[in-house]
Amino acid sequence: MARVAVLSINEHLLMNHARSQYEIRERTTWKRRLTRLFAMVFGVLLFIPAPLPAEEEVDPPDLKVRGYGIWGNRDLRRTIELLDTEEDRTHYDANFIEDAVFILNSRLQQDGYLRPKITARVILEDGTEERFTWDERLDVLLPRPMRATAVRFQIDEGILFYYENVEFEGLTVIDENEALPYFVATDILIRLKRTRVFTPRKLDTSIENLREVLEGKGYEQARVVLDETDRDDETGAVSVRIRVREGKQSIIRSSREEVYVEGEEEPSQTVEREPGRPYSRMWVQDSSLDLRNSFYRQGYPDARVEVQTLEREELEDRIEIDLLFRVRTGNKVYLGDVVFDGSEKTRESVLRRRVMAGSGDELDRLEMDQARYRLARLGVFDSVEVEYEEVDEETRNVVFRLVEGKEVDISLLLGYGSYELLRGGLEIEQYNIFGRAHRSRLMAIQSFKSSSLDYRYTMPEVFGENINAFGQATALRREEIDFMRTEYGGTAGLQTFYSKINSDLTLRYSYQLLQSTRFDAIEEDGIGRAQVGSVGFDIRHDERDNPIYPRDGYNLFGITEAASEYFLGEANYQRLEIGASWHKGIGRGAYINVGFTHGLVHAEGEVGRNLPFNKRFFPGGDSSIRGYQFGQAGSRNEAGRLAGSETYSLLNLEFEQVVTPSWSVVLFSDSLAIARRFDSYPADEELYSVGGGIRYKTFIGPIRLEYGHNLNPRERDPSGTLHLSIGFPF
Repeated sequence: MARVAVLSINEHLLMNHARSQYEIRERTTWKRRLTRLFAMVFGVLLFIPAPLPAEEEVDPPDLKVRGYGIWGNRDLRRTIELLDTEEDRTHYDANFIEDAVFILNSRLQQDGYLRPKITARVILEDGTEERFTWDERLDVLLPRPMRATAVRFQIDEGILFYYENVEFEGLTVIDENEALPYFVATDILIRLKRTRVFTPRKLDTSIENLREVLEGKGYEQARVVLDETDRDDETGAVSVRIRVREGKQSIIRSSREEVYVEGEEEPSQTVEREPGRPYSRMWVQDSSLDLRNSFYRQGYPDARVEVQTLEREELEDRIEIDLLFRVRTGNKVYLGDVVFDGSEKTRESVLRRRVMAGSGDELDRLEMDQARYRLARLGVFDSVEVEYEEVDEETRNVVFRLVEGKEVDISLLLGYGSYELLRGGLEIEQYNIFGRAHRSRLMAIQSFKSSSLDYRYTMPEVFGENINAFGQATALRREEIDFMRTEYGGTAGLQTFYSKINSDLTLRYSYQLLQSTRFDAIEEDGIGRAQVGSVGFDIRHDERDNPIYPRDGYNLFGITEAASEYFLGEANYQRLEIGASWHKGIGRGAYINVGFTHGLVHAEGEVGRNLPFNKRFFPGGDSSIRGYQFGQAGSRNEAGRLAGSETYSLLNLEFEQVVTPSWSVVLFSDSLAIARRFDSYPADEELYSVGGGIRYKTFIGPIRLEYGHNLNPRERDPSGTLHLSIGFPF
C-alpha cells in the first residue's frame, strides 16, 4: 500500500508539472496567435496598391446629407451620386441640385414620409451661402446660373404615415388573413409603424396584387377598389376600406389546338382538350408558351401562337369558356454557322463544346438558349447574349455576343466565432486559366485557434455537360480543447448536379497525413499519426426556400468515406455522416426549425491500429449542441480528457419568433447521444442543452447571440456556454 501511495504522489506531481507546462505553452501560444494574426493582416495590406497622385488634382465639390440617420444619410448620398455622370466635376449647377431634391423627396415618400421638408445649404464659388427649402410640392426653383462648391442637404422627414387599420368588404374567395399580407407585414410579433408603411403607390400596388390573386383563381371579372380612406395628417394613421366584387368564376370547358404550316390555309393538325380548370391569363400564357416551345424544338424558330375565345357561356353560378390555340409555324429553318463574338482569351474549342448543335441541324431556339446558359455557367463572362443572322429563308447563323470578365478577384475575409474568436484571411480567385475556363481558389485563414490553407482547382464539364473535375490541397493546424490537430492532404474528384433527383453528387479520392498531439495519449482511441488513402461519395439535396434564411422546406445530405491499405494508406475504416433539416412557418412570424445529424465511424480490427484519432467525432459548438464549445461534447476517456466519439446522434429543435423585420428571438433544445466505442452503438451517453438567444438579420446571414444551458453536465463540462456567431446553425 505504501508503494502504491508513493506512485500516486509521483503521478500527481507529474500531472501538476504537465499542467504548469501546458499553462506556459498556452500563454506562449496566445502571443503567437496574436502575432500571426496581426502579421497576416499587415501583410495583406502591403499588397494593396496605394493610388498614385494625379498630375493635377482638382478638388471635387462637396455633397452631404444629414437628418436621416447614419445609414439613411449614406444611402441617400449614394443615390444622388448616381446622377453624377460627369467625371471631373468642379461644381454643382441648379439642375443637379433640383434633381437631387427630387430624388430625396421620392425616397422619403417611398419610405412613408409623405410631407417631408428638405433644406439645401448651398455654398457658391465666391464663398457666399444661400438656403432653399422644399416641401412635398417641390415648387421652389433655383436661380440660374449657379455654381456651387458644396451642398448640405438637411432632411426633416416629418410624420411617418402607416396603416392603422385595413378592412375588406365582399371578400369570400380567400380569407381576410390571406389578403392582409398584401398590404402590411403580418409575420412579425410587434406591430411597428415601419412594418405598416402607407403610401398611395404602395396602396395601388397592393390592390392590384390582390386582384391578380383573385384572377388566378378564375375570377377574371373581379374588381378591387378603394372604398374609403381615413388619413390623419397629425398622427400619420391611415385606415382604408377595400371593396371587392368577385363576380362569377370562369372555367375553361374546352380548348382546341390548330396547327397551320406556312403556306397552307387548312390546319394540318387538330387536338381537342378538356382542361376543366379555372380560367386565368397566366394559364393561357403558360399554355401558349409550352405550345410554341414544342415547335421551336422542331426547327420552327418563328412559330407563334394566337389565342381566341370561341364561346363564352354564362351559367347561374359560373362562366364556361371554350378556347382556340392557333399555331402559325412559319418556315422550317436550319443552322448555318455558329459565331462567337467578343471572346479574346477563351479558346474557341471550349466554347463550341457548349453548343450541342452543328451546321445543317434544325435550328432549335431552346437549344440555343440552353447553350447560352452553358456558356454563362462557365463563370468567365460578364454577359452572354444570343442573336440570329438570316442567310436565306431556310438558313440562319447564330451569334453569341460575349463580354469576358476579370481574371483575378481578391477578397479579404473576416469572421467571428465563440471558440476561434476573431478570424481573418485572404481569398484569391482566378478565372479562365489557360483560356479553358478553368478556375482556382486559394483561401488562407488565421484565427486565434487555427491556421488553414485551402487551394482548389476546377475544370468544368470535362466528362459531359454537368460533370466537373476538381483537385484540392489543404493544410490545417488547429488547437482543439484537449489536443492539437494537424492535417495535410490532397483530393481529386468529380462533381455533378443530377437533375433527376435535384441533387449535387461528388465522387472523390483523398490522401492525407493526419496527426494529433494529445496531452495524455491513449493508444486505443486511435492512431496519433497516420497516412490515409480513402474514397468518398457525397450527396446533397436542398429544397429550402433560402439557404441563408430558411423559412420553408428541407435539406438532406450524406457524406461517406472508406479508407483502406489498398488505397495507399495505413488506416482501415468506414465513416458515414448523414443529416437533415426542416423549416416551417406557423403564422405571425413564428417558425419551427428542426435539424438532425448522425455519424458513425467503424474501424476494421483494432481501433488503435486502424482509425486515425482525427477521424473521431467531436460534437459541440454554435452549430451543434450549444451548451458546449466546439468539440467539447465528445466522449471522455478514463483520465477525463476528450477522446472523441465513434458514433453520435444530434437533434436540434428551435422555435423562432420574428419580433421586427431585423430582430428575432429563439428558444432551442439540443439533444446529443454519443458512444466512445462503435460496439456501444447507437449510444452509451446522453447530453442535453436548452437555451435561447437573439438574432439580427444581415445580408450575410443572422448574427446570433445564444446561450445554451447544460441540463446534465459531466464532471469537467461547463454549466453552459455563450455563443456569438454568424450564420444559421443548421
